Amino acid sequence: MKFYYFNSTHWDREWYQPFQEFRKYLVDTARVLLEIFERDPDYRRFTFDGQTIVLEDICEIRPDWRPKLEALIRAGKLNVGPWYVMPDEFLVSGEALIRNLLTGKKVAEEFGHAPWPVGYVCDIFGHIAQLPQILAGFRLKGSVAWRGTEDKGREHLLWWEAPDGTRLPHINLGKWCGYSEFTFDVRGNHSAEPLDEQAFKTRLREYVERDRNRWNGSFILSDGFDHACPSPDTSKMLRWIQEAYPDAGVIHTDYTELFDHEFGCAERPVIRGEQIQPACHADHNGWQISATLSSRYDVKQGNDLCQNELELLLDPAFAAFAAAGKTEQLPMLNYQWKHLLQNHAHDSICGCSIDRVHRQILSRFEEVRDIGRTLVKEIQTTDRAALLKPGVADPNRAAADGCYTLRLYNPLPFELDEIREVELVFPADTAYPKRQAEPFGYEFFNSFRLYDEQGGEIVYQLKSIRRNQTCSFHRQDARSCDLYMVAFRTRLRAAGWTTVQLRPSEDVVRSFATLAVGPTSADNGLLRLDINPDGTFDLTDRRSGRAYRRLNDYRIDREIGDGWNHVRPVGNRRIAAASRAQTALVCDGPERIQFEITRQYEVPQELEFAGTIHESYAGIRESRESATLEIVTTVTLDRNSERVGMHTVVHNNVRDYRLQLLLPTGIAGGGFAEQAFACLERPDGRTHGTLSEPWPEPEMVEKNFAGIIGKRDAAGGIAFLSRAGLHEAGFLEDENRSIAVTLLRAFRRTVQTDGETDGQLPGDREFDYALDLFPAERTFAELVRAEQKLRVDLPSYLIASELVESRPDQSFFTLSGELVYSALKPAEDGKPGSAVLRLCNPTACPVSGELGFAAPPRRIALCRLDETEIEEVSGLNLTFHPGEIRTLRLEWE
Repeated sequence: MKFYYFNSTHWDREWYQPFQEFRKYLVDTARVLLEIFERDPDYRRFTFDGQTIVLEDICEIRPDWRPKLEALIRAGKLNVGPWYVMPDEFLVSGEALIRNLLTGKKVAEEFGHAPWPVGYVCDIFGHIAQLPQILAGFRLKGSVAWRGTEDKGREHLLWWEAPDGTRLPHINLGKWCGYSEFTFDVRGNHSAEPLDEQAFKTRLREYVERDRNRWNGSFILSDGFDHACPSPDTSKMLRWIQEAYPDAGVIHTDYTELFDHEFGCAERPVIRGEQIQPACHADHNGWQISATLSSRYDVKQGNDLCQNELELLLDPAFAAFAAAGKTEQLPMLNYQWKHLLQNHAHDSICGCSIDRVHRQILSRFEEVRDIGRTLVKEIQTTDRAALLKPGVADPNRAAADGCYTLRLYNPLPFELDEIREVELVFPADTAYPKRQAEPFGYEFFNSFRLYDEQGGEIVYQLKSIRRNQTCSFHRQDARSCDLYMVAFRTRLRAAGWTTVQLRPSEDVVRSFATLAVGPTSADNGLLRLDINPDGTFDLTDRRSGRAYRRLNDYRIDREIGDGWNHVRPVGNRRIAAASRAQTALVCDGPERIQFEITRQYEVPQELEFAGTIHESYAGIRESRESATLEIVTTVTLDRNSERVGMHTVVHNNVRDYRLQLLLPTGIAGGGFAEQAFACLERPDGRTHGTLSEPWPEPEMVEKNFAGIIGKRDAAGGIAFLSRAGLHEAGFLEDENRSIAVTLLRAFRRTVQTDGETDGQLPGDREFDYALDLFPAERTFAELVRAEQKLRVDLPSYLIASELVESRPDQSFFTLSGELVYSALKPAEDGKPGSAVLRLCNPTACPVSGELGFAAPPRRIALCRLDETEIEEVSGLNLTFHPGEIRTLRLEWE
C-alpha cells in the first residue's frame, strides 16, 4: 500500500471577491507558507496550484520576499507553473493556451527554476481533446483533473489520448471533493486549527476502507482547498499516516513520483478526446458545469476580439518585422498578451464571478485593445515610411489633385478575394476636386473611382458618409475628416500589402445593377435568399438545389440559473414565435445587398420571486408587466459568395431569460464542431441520451465549440461561423434537425451575493456571424479559412499619391493545401531574424500543405510547443498525421 500525500492551495485570482481583496489573502497565505518552511525542516514541498501569476501578485506587494521564494523554488520545495493562470480550455483559443504555458514557463524561470512538470487542471469545467498533445509539447509528465473526465469503472489512474495518438498519464482526482478530498474527508477542515490525532486516524481508516477498491492500493491524499492557507500540521499528519499503516509507503508528493512509479504498465484504462462527462452518480460532486459557455456574453466577446487581433493580425505582422531584424516593439506585444492572459483564469473568463470582477475584466480587455490600436498604427506607420518620398514633412496632407493611394494589409497567409467595407479618410479642410450630386444638388459628395494594381476599375458601393469627424493620426495630431464607408471586392495578396488607386472622376459614379430579384429576395449566382413575412428567411444553394428554411428563428426560455448553470423554472413557458416582423432593404448594389429584419417578441419583463402574506417564499412566476424584446438582424449577401453575413442586435430590455438562435438544417446524423486544434463529431441530441436522465447533473444538448459548428452529408452542408463571443451550441433531435446556438443568458444570481444586475446584460448586445453553405467536397481547412476571414480586421490607410514612391509588394508568407494555419509569431526568445510558425491537422485523415516565402528562411527547425528545437526540416512541402500539431522555427540571415 502507498499513500501519495499532495498539499496545495487552489487559488482563484478573482471570483466571489475582486482581485485586490483576494490578493490580501494571497499575501497572508504566502506569509504562513514561509513561516512553515522556516520552522519545519521536514516540510518537504508545497504546490501553488499550477500557476505562476501568484508569484508576481505576491512580490508586487512584498518584493522583500522574492529571494526567499526563489530559494524555495530552486530547492524544489515550492512548485509553481506550468500555467501562468489556470485557464478555461473551451473559452480561450488553442494559441492562448500555448501562450499561457509559455508565459508560465518564463515566469518560473525568472524565479530560478523550470516550471512544475505536471499538467494540473484541477478545477477546469471540462477539457479539450488536444490537451494531452499540448501538455506533451511542454514535456510535462502527465495531467491531473477533477471535473468532466470520464469514469472508467471509477478508475483514477488512466491514460489520456489526444486525436493525434499522444498518450499521457492521467490522474482522475476523487469525484466527490477532487483536489480537496483529503482536506474534507480526513483532515476534517480547511483551517489551521489543531488536529486531534485519534479523530484523524479514525477518519483516515474510514477513507481507506471506503476507497480501497478504486485506488487499488495507491492512495492519493489531495489536501487543498480554494484560497486555503497551508496546514502547519503536514509533518505531523504524515507521521500519523505511517503509524496507522506501518507497512505502507508514505510519500509527500507533487505527483511526479506517482507518474514515475505508477504508470509503467500500459494496461491501465484509456480515455480519449474531449472530457465533458457530467456528474453521473450519487457520490460524484465534480460537476462539469457546462453552462459557463454562455455566461456573460460581453466577457466572451471581449476576449475573442482581443484574441482575433493578437493571433491573426499583430503576431504575424510583428513576426515579419522580427524576420527583418526589427524587434523593438516585441516587449509591448508580449505585455499585451500577458495582460490578456490575466483574464483567462477559469472563474474570470467563465462569467461565474461577481459583477465587480467582470467589470474589472472588461476594463482589462479595453486596455488590451488600447495597446492593439497603438501597434496597428505602428504597422501602418512602418509601411507609410517605406513608401514616402524623401523630405515629406506632412504625410497626412490632402492631395491637391485628388489622387490617393489606398493601402490594405492582409496578415493571413492566403489571398483574400471578397467584398469588404473600407473606411476612406478624406481631409475635411480641403475641398475634393471633383464632387457629384443627383440633379439639382440635393446632397454633394466626392466623385472618385478605384483602380487595382493592374489598372482595372474596381466597382464600389458608397454606404455612408460621416462629415467633419475628428481623427487622430499621431499623438497630438488630430484633424477634421470626412469618412466615406465603401464596399468593394478586395483582391489582397497573402501576408502583405496591396495598393488600390483612388482618382477623381469627371463623370458621375453610379451603378443601377442589383442582386435583388424581388422586394425581399436576392440571388448572387450561388445562393438565393428569400425573406419570409415572419422575419425568418430561406436560403437555397443553387448548386445542389438544397433549401434551408426558416433560418433566423429564435426561442426564449426563462432563466433562474447563474454563471455556472442554465436552469429553467418549473412550468417554464418557452416563447417560440415573434409577434411582429418588418424587413427593410438597407444596401442595394452590384456587389452587395443587405436586408434589415426586425423581429419583436412580447415577453413578460422578468421573473418574480413571490412571497405570501405570511412573509414566506411562495414560488417563481413571470411578471404581469411585459416588454417588447426587439431583435434586429442585418443579412448580407455578396456576389458569388457562398456565405451569408449576419449582424444581430438584441435590444435587451428583458430580464431572466435565455435566447437561442435556431438554424434548421434538415440533415440528420449528427454534426461537427471546432475545438482548439480539433474537429469533433457529435451526435444529435445528448451524447448519453436517456441514460443521463437520473444523473445528479443533467447532460445538456448544448456543448462547447470554438467558432465553427455545422452539419453535412453527401450533398454538402451548412456551417455557422462566429466572429466573437459565441461558444455554446447543440444539435437538436427535432424534425428539422436544427442547430441551436445560445446567444445570451440573462441572470441575476451571482456567488455570495443577494443578486446583481450586470449579468442581465441590459442594453444593446451585438453579434457577428455567418452561415456558410458548402458543397460536398469542401474541407474543414477551407471552413477554418472562412472563419479566419470573418475574424480578422484589415488595417488600411489613405495617402496622397504625390507623396508616394511606388515599390513592388510581396507576400511575406503563403500557405496552400489542407493544413490549418494557427500562428505566425515572433520567436519566444525574441532573437532578430527569427519567427515561429504553427500549423495543424484537426481532421482524422492525413493532409498536406506547402509553404512559400518571399525570402526563404536559411533554416527551418521542428520544435516542441515550448519552442525547444527537435531537428532541422528540409523542404517546404509538409504532410501531417491526423490530429497533429507542428511548430516550426524559421530563421533568416
